[in-house]
Amino acid sequence: MNRPTTRRVTLLAAPALLTAGTALAQAWPTRPVRIVVGFAAGGANDIMARLLAQKLNERIPGSSFFVENRPGASTLVAADHVARAAPDGATFLYTSPSTLIAVLVNRTSTLDPVQAFAPVVLAQAAPLALISRPDFPARTVPEFLALARERPGRLTVSHPGTGAVNHLAMVLFAKQTGIEVTYVPYTGNQPSITALMRGEVDLAHDGLFTPRAQLEAGTLRAIAVTSAERSPLYPNVPAFAETLPGYEVGFWGGLLAPRATPEPILDRLNTELDAILRQPDVIERVRGFGAEPVGGPRDRFGRALAGDWAKWGQVVRENDIRAD
Repeated sequence: MNRPTTRRVTLLAAPALLTAGTALAQAWPTRPVRIVVGFAAGGANDIMARLLAQKLNERIPGSSFFVENRPGASTLVAADHVARAAPDGATFLYTSPSTLIAVLVNRTSTLDPVQAFAPVVLAQAAPLALISRPDFPARTVPEFLALARERPGRLTVSHPGTGAVNHLAMVLFAKQTGIEVTYVPYTGNQPSITALMRGEVDLAHDGLFTPRAQLEAGTLRAIAVTSAERSPLYPNVPAFAETLPGYEVGFWGGLLAPRATPEPILDRLNTELDAILRQPDVIERVRGFGAEPVGGPRDRFGRALAGDWAKWGQVVRENDIRAD
């Protein structure tokens, strides 16, 4: 006798919950919103986060989005802070694979990025590149592989720190091709590129943002990029996958929220950011630092996050990579 009544209450409750969620999303934000960045000001991630904050302020009347830089421990300081923040839509994390890898190589960290955060949007993606001076004898991936096999362990490759995605991407490629190189860590992207220009190392594995001026001037040369296909910004540079099918590494940037942040807020922010990432001036700006805007639904970022967590976890474990 009570079942029809229960069913009727349930059916009536569903629209009420939907209406409440819509109202919550429309009212948000009611106070300033922090986008925490685990890098110092001036880098690609910081620039991207500030661009998104500016555009959100333009799209949402009365809003106040701002960037807060919390560098330290390879982005773990920022990630831990946001993971513990109140899930009320006032604190977000703009991050990259660096956070996942920092957790994996720092064996004392208890953070699980996939469980601690809810994905909001995958904002941009860019390939890494194997970079040389113009006088380096190998100009293609097959020539590089042949040279590495002739000189096992003697070719030196700089990167911006042990456990950086630049480092692990090269470890992954070397393992899949059976070559041996010597990795030389530096304290950031610019020191890594400077070391290459000074002749301290044979190659650098980096993004395309830091050495862009040198690449365009011809004082440095990109041998290959790690994206599945050639970068539209450097169409003459082949992808590693043209020699090693299936090899792909992307350096992405995206927005995360504390896990229990209300779904209506996450969906509203995703919708706003997806629209922003389609704006012509935003596309031009993002391409200006060697990346492509992405956007799309929240689960697209969720899949990328989980996939990289699994991939880099395997690389770190198999090669016993630990933070210095």
